[in-house]
Amino acid sequence: MIEDGTAAGLRNESHSTEAVSESPSENADAGPLFARFSHPRSATRTTVAVVSDAHVSTEKRGTWKVFHRTRDRFETVIADANAREVDAVVFAGDLTEDGSVADFETVRSLLSDLDAPHVAVPGNHDVPKSFDSHETPPLSSFESAFTPDGFPFHERVGGVDVIGLNSASTPDGTLSDCHDGRISADQLAWLDDTLPKTDAPIVVSHHNLPGLCGETDAHSWRSSFPIRNATDVADVLSEHDVPLHVSGHLHVPAIAETRGVRELVAPSLCSFPQAYLLFEIGPLGTAVRFVPTADPAGTREAYMHAKKDSARSDALAEMTLDRLASLPLEDEPLLVTNRSA
Repeated sequence: MIEDGTAAGLRNESHSTEAVSESPSENADAGPLFARFSHPRSATRTTVAVVSDAHVSTEKRGTWKVFHRTRDRFETVIADANAREVDAVVFAGDLTEDGSVADFETVRSLLSDLDAPHVAVPGNHDVPKSFDSHETPPLSSFESAFTPDGFPFHERVGGVDVIGLNSASTPDGTLSDCHDGRISADQLAWLDDTLPKTDAPIVVSHHNLPGLCGETDAHSWRSSFPIRNATDVADVLSEHDVPLHVSGHLHVPAIAETRGVRELVAPSLCSFPQAYLLFEIGPLGTAVRFVPTADPAGTREAYMHAKKDSARSDALAEMTLDRLASLPLEDEPLLVTNRSA
């Protein structure tokens, strides 16, 4: 069971917080160290907020996704990103609960208060589905609102190359009747051609690589995990030595590896633990901080909704709690060049 004050405790846990730069992190107060990697690296110190599974809803309440808090949590991310003067915000999919026009309008309205540039990849809840009982804007509308010039995209943020892939829909419509993910052949070809032109790539898609498959149990992952053509995707990423793939979808923060490619699965903003990740990329590597968006009472509310909603959401909450008790999930030694006095 989660204890009262867990969110506050997460903020104040004592971890190694030295940043990957030569001086202490300016964002050490954001939250505990989630992970630290020797790559990607950037000569230009760059700060990126990564947000996943906001599931903003204008009408629904309750459930393990705590719909009645989704707007508040989204506003908290925006306010925190503004206060920290991040270089960009990257949304790893499922900005909306069900892709309704009203939900997208709410998201766009909230984002009007964000000072930093932002990009997003779509989640399975952001694209039209054959079983929808409402109108969902076409993918082209999502591209116009959240990408530089459609999918796939390559956006340079400070010293980092953010690569965005659409895993939620395909040109032939094969994903329209399910929540599965797939990276189209055209995107894979583009990725193969683009990665050699990057210096510090972080590849983002909503759906996941298969690195966590070994942890599957009766309630943990869903049938839409991993990406259908995960092997093809991992092969391209591995061939080009991509240091980091970022995804969401599972509502469980995690780190895994597939074919030498590290995958970071971002926490959910809507459901427990209601957090986002703050990436600090510098000359010595990347530090990732776990940033709660709820106070202790709000965190407990989300946890209890997950415990009561279903066997699956209960299991996901316990898996998440186990991981949060083990932060950082990875703390890779940084290769520091010795300097003469």
